[in-house]
Formats: sequence, structure tokens, C-alpha cells
Amino acid sequence: MTFSETTSNISGDNNYIQDLKKKYKKKPTNSFVVDKTPISFDKNAYIHRNPQNDNKWCLYFYDRNADKRYRRTLIDPQTGRHPLNTIKGKEEALQLGMMLFVELKGKSDRGESISTCNFGELCKMFLRKEAARVSDIPHRGITKRRYGLIKSQVKWARDFMNNDKVMVHRIPRTKFDSYEIWRKEKAREYGKRTPTAQTIVSELSTIGRMFKEVAVRRGFLTLATMPEIRWKRPSRRRIERRDDLTEKEWLEMEKSARLYFIKGRTRILDENYRMEKYDKGKNKGLWKTKSVVTRNSARGRSNLDHRNMFYWAVRIAMDSGMRIGSLKKLKWKHIDENAAIPEARKKVWCCIDVPPENTKTGIAYRCTAPVVKHLNEIRKFTKFKRPNDFIFTNQYFEQPKQWSTRIWEDYLKEMLVEARLANWSEGMTRGKGNGLKIDITSGKNITFYSFRHTHITFRLQAGTPLPVVAANTNTSMKYIEEHYYHYRSDENVDKLEMGREKRIKPTIGSTDWINQVEVADYG
Repeated sequence: MTFSETTSNISGDNNYIQDLKKKYKKKPTNSFVVDKTPISFDKNAYIHRNPQNDNKWCLYFYDRNADKRYRRTLIDPQTGRHPLNTIKGKEEALQLGMMLFVELKGKSDRGESISTCNFGELCKMFLRKEAARVSDIPHRGITKRRYGLIKSQVKWARDFMNNDKVMVHRIPRTKFDSYEIWRKEKAREYGKRTPTAQTIVSELSTIGRMFKEVAVRRGFLTLATMPEIRWKRPSRRRIERRDDLTEKEWLEMEKSARLYFIKGRTRILDENYRMEKYDKGKNKGLWKTKSVVTRNSARGRSNLDHRNMFYWAVRIAMDSGMRIGSLKKLKWKHIDENAAIPEARKKVWCCIDVPPENTKTGIAYRCTAPVVKHLNEIRKFTKFKRPNDFIFTNQYFEQPKQWSTRIWEDYLKEMLVEARLANWSEGMTRGKGNGLKIDITSGKNITFYSFRHTHITFRLQAGTPLPVVAANTNTSMKYIEEHYYHYRSDENVDKLEMGREKRIKPTIGSTDWINQVEVADYG
């Protein structure tokens, strides 16, 4: 009796019908395994064709250590072709299958994950991990700027590999030995500045972290099988110091900035870069200037206000030693009266409370500085004076908005040019492109951070105790000694003589020999 005949004679008994359907139902066949051919040296591995995947040859492998089963489509790593569905193709598939099995078995025995990824996928996983660490809170992750740098470093690594599809376990251990030479050659090829030794170290360090924190941690590699990332650290004998300003440079900057940023006028200079004066008429004896900013429009008025504000920002940085990051985030509520000094001095000195989220160290500190006048001048024209408003705010908008980084950078460049400490770069068109470009005549690397450096150096030269300067600027004494203070022994005789019971008696006789540069002859 057939299945249909049986079911036709039955009525009303649905349960019985369902039981019969289960009884006569054909068991599914393993239709994706055809032409099964075992790997001779392991009973748990074989190759086969998969009809459900265009009859491509595959490797089956049972990992006893992890108790997992894997299937991998076979492909020639040299040509990128799949073996054909022919007798010759089967022989080729068997050879590829045995090589792949040995590779997978080796990874399993070393404790590595059978699963793997290519270099492009490794870079994407690493960047996703780093992006999750971005935070505005100091020491709670990384900044957006740091993440941008890491993205750039990973891009250089991908350019170096020149193959996103290469599997990470197939990257030679010595692959990155030539990275430094390649990196410098590529920089010259792209017309970029040759990277410093510190830049190379930073990039290789990031690449090494990428392999350790993703490839090794996820089991794609082990520490013993990951590429060797070697670098030579720059010598620490000569510690790079931040560029500061000499007293002459600062006085020139302040004088020109006062005229340019507050009054909106630029100096007229002679051929020797000296400021010219009127030699006759009603303006005789006055400096020759010309207007560069007008108040004919709302943007013109706000632009002049911004220039005015920038001048006082520079003065605050010079008189307080605050970092540029803390200065940008300074609010009116952070300003406090100094209760420890007489009333008359309170019109000069005040306290600045810098919260932990506004500091580089993540530690709150209180700074005392003679900046009351500077702040009063800003309050004369700023529209935003509420306690929670930022002090340095874009005046063009109706709602408070912080200055962009572009404003800070471009105004500083204008300030340096006006002070004749820099010239506009050749071919630079003002008002166009990504920003103004200058060439600093002294060769120094002058940034807004240089004002902090100069403040610290000036205070120490004036005799302010090192612990006081360190505490007031939220840094360590060791860091000041290494990076900021340029000790000039010839200018510190009075300080070195302090505490002696008697003034040292001068010598009798000539001291001309001191100025004679000669080598002693010891025979």
C-alpha cells in the first residue's frame, strides 16, 4: 500500500496521519559533500566538493583540541584560482587541502585560533577598538586628536603592506624591518617632510600594539608568531626643549600685537624692517600705520573684537602660564578673588580655578596670576558674560560658541608676521585654502605653547622658587628642569651668592687670561 492510499482510507485522525508522514519522510542527505577524499595522515580531515557552492573544492577539519569543526574553501594563494571540477583539479585540491590542513593543525597545536583575518580586517578591528576609547575626560581614554593620529599611522601601515588581503598569519616576521627606510622614501615621494626618529618610533609602536591587542588577543597569532616590530629609540642624552621667546622677541610681539589686534592697524616699515614715523605735518613724530579691519559690517565688528580678545588671550597665557587647552575651556565661573592679599592688589591679581576635565594631567589646580585687567578689557566688548559662558567666544553668533582651532592658529601666525618674527610662505594666498602658512625667520618652532614656556622661564630667571612655579602651572619640578628652564649661569651670580656670610673678595691682579682661548701645554 502506498502512502497516498493509506492516508486516503483514513479520515478524522489527524494525529495518525502526522505519524505516518514522519514515518515515510525521507531523511535528508549530506548534499554539500561530494567526492569525499580523506587526508592520508589524519582521519579527521578530508577534501570534498560542495554542490551548494558551485562545486568548489573544500577542506573539512575537526579540531580535537577545541572540539570544533571547520570547513574552508580551497584556493591557490599564488594564483587566486579555485581548483576545477576535473581529475587534475581534484589532484590540485588534494595538494592544497593537505597544505591548508598542516597550516591549520599547526595553529591549533600552538594554541592559536583556527579562525583568522586579513591585514585590512585587522586594521579595521583595531580602529574600532581605538574609536571606542575616545573620551573628553582626561586619562579616561584618548582624545579625538590622538585618534586622528592613530588613523594616520594605520594608513601608513596599510600603504606599506600594499595588500589588505594577505592573511595575518602569513605575514613574514621580518616584514617591518624595512619600514623606516620605506617611510622616509615615501615621504619624499609625496612631497612631505621627512619623518623624525620619534615619528617612526610612534608609528611602529602603534603597529606593534595593533598586532598584540587584536591579532594576539583574539588568537589569530601568538607572541612568538607575530611580526617582529623593532625600532631604535632616539637618544635621551639631548632632551628636546620647547622653544621659548627671548625678552626682546616678546616685547616686539606685544608692541606690534597691541597695535594690530586692539586698534586694527598694521605698521608701515622701511627697507630695514623699522617702523616709520611721519616727518612733517600734524602727525609729525607719530608712527605710520594703516587700517586693516573696519567695523562697516557685523562680521567686521566681530573680527576686530576677536583680534582684541586674542591679544588679551596672549597676555593671559604669558602672565599665568596656562596651557592652551585649559585657556580655550576657561569660563567666567572659573575666575575667583584672591582673598589672601590686600584690597588694592586684588585689582591686579586673581585666582583661576582649573577643573580636572580642563587639564592635561586630569588633576584640578588653582593658579594665581595678575590678569584682572586683561579680563576686564574682554568684558567691555564680549556679549557672553554669564558664569557658564566661555571667555573666548565667537562674537559673530547670537549663542555662545567656542573659538575654532583655526582662529587660534591663524591669529598667532598674523601676530608673528606683524612682529617680523615670520614671513608669509611663498605662494600662500591669504583667505584661501586650509589656513595661513608662515616661515619663522629664527627657525624656532613657535606655537601658542611657547607663551607658557616663556612664562615659566621668565619667572625662574626673576628668582621665583621652582616649587612655586611648578605648582602654579600644574607641572612637576623635574619636567620644568628638563623641558622648560634654560639655565643661564652667567646671569645668576646674585642668586648663587645668596646665603653666603661674606661677599667673596675680588682677586688682585689682571684677569685678562680668562678671555684667552688657548690649550695648556703639559709637555
